[in-house]
Amino acid sequence: MKSKKIFLLLAIFFSFFSFSQKISFVPSIRVTYDSALNLGENFKKEQRFVLIGNSQDYYFGANQNYLNDTGQYESKGVDLRAISDYFQERIIGKSGIINTFLTVTENKIRYQEALKLQWVLYSDTKVINGVKCQMAATNKFGRRWIAYFSKEYSQSLGPYKFNGLPGLIFELYDTRDDYHFTASKVEKFDDEFSFNIGAFKRYNKQDYLKASFNLRFTSASLPVLQGEMRKEFDDMMKRKQKRFNNPLELKPFE
Repeated sequence: MKSKKIFLLLAIFFSFFSFSQKISFVPSIRVTYDSALNLGENFKKEQRFVLIGNSQDYYFGANQNYLNDTGQYESKGVDLRAISDYFQERIIGKSGIINTFLTVTENKIRYQEALKLQWVLYSDTKVINGVKCQMAATNKFGRRWIAYFSKEYSQSLGPYKFNGLPGLIFELYDTRDDYHFTASKVEKFDDEFSFNIGAFKRYNKQDYLKASFNLRFTSASLPVLQGEMRKEFDDMMKRKQKRFNNPLELKPFE
């Protein structure tokens, strides 16, 4: 009996420790990006994103997910907290490591990577929302990316995983113009951000991509489905796969 009590106490302790793991930081800026995304075959979507950070640490996610993650979502008749935006992943940079998170139904997965982008700066400039910006370019994930950044904002931040320039990225797009982000609002912001990572199962990137595909495009996220219902669901997911066949990372390991 005593050993059972000890085991139970240990289980509670490790469960609490696991689910209390957090990534926390205090940002200095919040940026709203409006985007045009070509997600797949005849499927384009406009999406709003939010970036908060302080150069060293940052969070980037679609607007609905940002509201969910920061407890700011307010239901207006229909509660949409369980519904993710089309761009489902959250990106959190912490101490030079980029963390990617995905939630599908009750499944939570993540991976870590260290990226160092090789930017080339150009003399070309343009004014974006009243701010003078300079052009830069890099090749990453099977695409060539064009960025316009401003030294007026010292935060070395940008959409998704794109940072490392001597200023904030106001516009970012690939040369096929499949993914195009433009800053629509920049404001000072210093509310502490905290994100619980204990519930997310950690994979390496290759295994994460396999798990992500299974969760998003097969019945793996709903194991209770059986027989004909499972087959119909998988057929529906195959149609969904065609709609989402143009990922931002065409070559994830490039």
